[in-house]
Amino acid sequence: TATTTTTTTRTTSHQRKGGNNLEMLLKFLLGLFCGICLSLLLQLVRLQRPSQLETSSSSSFSHSSSSSSLSISSYSLTVGLNNDNATRILCLVVASPQHTHAAHIERTWGRRCNKLLFMGSQRGKNLNIRERHTNSWAKTRYQLQHVYHNYYEDYDWFLKVPVDTYVIVENLQHFLQGYSPETPIYFGSNDWEQIKQGHVSGAAGYVFSKAALHRFVNLGHGNSNLCSNRNYGIEHVEIARCFRNAGVAAGNSHDEEGLPRFLPIAPFAQQTLSNKSHGLFSKSAISFHYSNVRDFYMIEYVIYRLRPYGLRQMQRISQK
Repeated sequence: TATTTTTTTRTTSHQRKGGNNLEMLLKFLLGLFCGICLSLLLQLVRLQRPSQLETSSSSSFSHSSSSSSLSISSYSLTVGLNNDNATRILCLVVASPQHTHAAHIERTWGRRCNKLLFMGSQRGKNLNIRERHTNSWAKTRYQLQHVYHNYYEDYDWFLKVPVDTYVIVENLQHFLQGYSPETPIYFGSNDWEQIKQGHVSGAAGYVFSKAALHRFVNLGHGNSNLCSNRNYGIEHVEIARCFRNAGVAAGNSHDEEGLPRFLPIAPFAQQTLSNKSHGLFSKSAISFHYSNVRDFYMIEYVIYRLRPYGLRQMQRISQK
């Protein structure tokens, strides 16, 4: 009898231990399942947030590398526009390793380009180029060649901007409608003295016509009599010299009131641009340089989301 009682006790003890182990296993599996569900939910929220800024786009992500002397890291976002007859614009954003604006550009203004292309400025193994303003010309030469050889046939205009720039693409498209892409011309930020000297600044971006890019690659690049082939040189100075020698005109991008459309200044800066502007921005401004990530989303909200009550009705009355 004692042996039977001991055996029964041991069996009961093993059953309790087995029950406890099974309970712990079920709790572990339940916790793992909840963790996976929570992770998927957070990923879904992250994916949905950018789409709140724009309702539709299709994107393709591709990495490319070059065996040339300048190392390029790039990816592109292709956007399908509603109007097939609209001016086709490739947006080239020049990014540096210390900037983190790329993802925010993709979520905001970059989604309105026909093609959004990011190109890094890392040094290649065979090219001794330091990250200095005086070395910007060598990098610009290679970037424009890369765009020409890979995207020239598909687009009409080619916008090149620093990564800390916000672009109102609709205003750029409207501005370019007055010019033919077959005309060798380029635009950027310029004041009256720069216009007289025949060059513009790329501080707030350049936009090159199809013909301008063609002339640069086929006439200017590689011809040291027209364009410098040195690895040093300030971008806007060398671009002015090279494009002028290649027969490309520097266009005037000011509006009807004489205010600049390419603004080398943050959108919410307090200082004035020039004596002529009195600190006023053009109503058809195209780009704002020195913009931080907060500026990106603030401009996005003001232009595309904010709707003052009664404003549209007032505009209709004034038009009548």
